[in-house]
Amino acid sequence: MKLRLGSQIIPCRGIIFDKDGTLLDSFVIWPRLIRRRVEYLVRYFTLRQEVKELIMRAMGLGEDNTVVRRSPIVVGTRYQTAAAVATVLFLYEGIPWDEGLQKTLAAFASCDEQGGLDWQAVLIPGVEEAVRRLHGAGFRLAVATNDDRKRTEALMDLCGLKPYVSAYACQDEVGNSKPDPEMIYLAARRMGLSPSECAMVGDSLLDMEMGKRAGVKVTVGVTSGACSASELEGLADVILPGVAAMLPAGEAAREGGR
Repeated sequence: MKLRLGSQIIPCRGIIFDKDGTLLDSFVIWPRLIRRRVEYLVRYFTLRQEVKELIMRAMGLGEDNTVVRRSPIVVGTRYQTAAAVATVLFLYEGIPWDEGLQKTLAAFASCDEQGGLDWQAVLIPGVEEAVRRLHGAGFRLAVATNDDRKRTEALMDLCGLKPYVSAYACQDEVGNSKPDPEMIYLAARRMGLSPSECAMVGDSLLDMEMGKRAGVKVTVGVTSGACSASELEGLADVILPGVAAMLPAGEAAREGGR
């Protein structure tokens, strides 16, 4: 089986996708998510307005209401994002760091449970069609993400990708987060493949480093999320504007002949 990546054709059998910024349009989702998380935090703490704003900045919301690339919510785990919030609470409100962390994680969970996930299941344009075509061509597809398994599967179901995903490797299933290669080892094993038979597709330097350390066939950096093309250069073997640019080699060749 061969995969067309721009002008390159790469033999592989499995494709491992990052989730946020690669499949999901996180830069549309995250500004609202950050603000909603702060709404739930005030159930645990009495916060001054300036501290609320600092918490939003700490998670990654810029002054122009857009999410800053490579901020905690973009490249970090849920725990790491909560840790950034707990640090603000410690510095500006005198709340013990461990208490702040515990209650911040509880607020994040309540936000998901009570606020629902439907509005967060927003695919990047072209992703659903590309994933469907890759699956139809026989590629095995997996998702490797710093998010937890329950939330990841729910989001994949809501956005319509779950029927195409044969394996997951999530933060709460491994001992180490990205860029440790453990997620790729787990995803590949669950697909019945070796990492060397797989492509790793992601929007961050962590995804690319993880792929390199795991020994995947090819690392594919997409510029739809955390990093620009210039930032991905050197770690990504191939750089594409998004998952929509990925096609089965035979299908791409037939289209090119029309």
